[in-house]
Amino acid sequence: MQEKCVRCGKIVPWVVLLGNLTLAIFQIYVGHIAKSKGLVADGIHSGTDVVTTIMVIITVALSRHKDDKKYPWGLGKSEFLGAVFAYVLLFFISVMILVDAIVVITSGVIHPPHMAAFFAALVAIIANFILSSYGFCAGKKLNSPAMVANAQENRSDMLSSIAVLVGVFAANIGFPILDALAAIFVGLMIMRSAITLGIQAFRNLIDETLPGDREKLIEKEALKYKEVRGINYIHARRVGQQAWIDMEIIIDPKWTVKDGHAICREVRAALMRRFVQIKDVTISFTCKENLVAKKLVSF
Repeated sequence: MQEKCVRCGKIVPWVVLLGNLTLAIFQIYVGHIAKSKGLVADGIHSGTDVVTTIMVIITVALSRHKDDKKYPWGLGKSEFLGAVFAYVLLFFISVMILVDAIVVITSGVIHPPHMAAFFAALVAIIANFILSSYGFCAGKKLNSPAMVANAQENRSDMLSSIAVLVGVFAANIGFPILDALAAIFVGLMIMRSAITLGIQAFRNLIDETLPGDREKLIEKEALKYKEVRGINYIHARRVGQQAWIDMEIIIDPKWTVKDGHAICREVRAALMRRFVQIKDVTISFTCKENLVAKKLVSF
């Protein structure tokens, strides 16, 4: 991993924090002055990103805690815990936005917002695009779930700002209800993001295995060694930005126990070199005869 990516990863959360805070204050202020429900809702959305970014800063710092006797697996799961907290918060914020917009629509008293809201939404679209691109780059390079989740929030902010832009424009050409509908759209987007990404963060928190394609790559790398006849199992768990692997390889019964351990060491070294995001690999070995014997015993 390039050193500049690590340095960038330390700076990104602070840049995103400042950007979201400025954007939230700007959108809510202009939305209030221009009387745009959609822009105010979008500003609240940006405001929740401030909270999630603070959570990212805290959890990423915790996840870098070195392994010790008290925490042999490290504190990497704090990133998933922070992500779950952030998405629960977003869910309740989305409910508040939806209720407020529905109350405005049902009241029957709807006025078109000032066009200042249109230009504020345009500024928000550009700002969120820059912030999300910056966050995605660092998050994917560092394999940080918290950073990626935060960048995803900025990307959804950009899409919701587009909806606000359209809603404000339409409200000023004779369709005033569309500004409130834009607020509902923003609320639904926040809710969808909170539910889908929150469930994924929760799955990682309770040790869901790595995606199938990642395990296939690990298996393919191990099978490059001619001594390895197959893979009996691969058990993997994500701990923040890194993964811990437990696997059993199948070797020829002609090899001695000493040879088997040597093969395991070679395969482990190869996996650690090939996949920089693997924290550690534990490899055991067996042979086909042992697997057949186990099956017979089970019957």
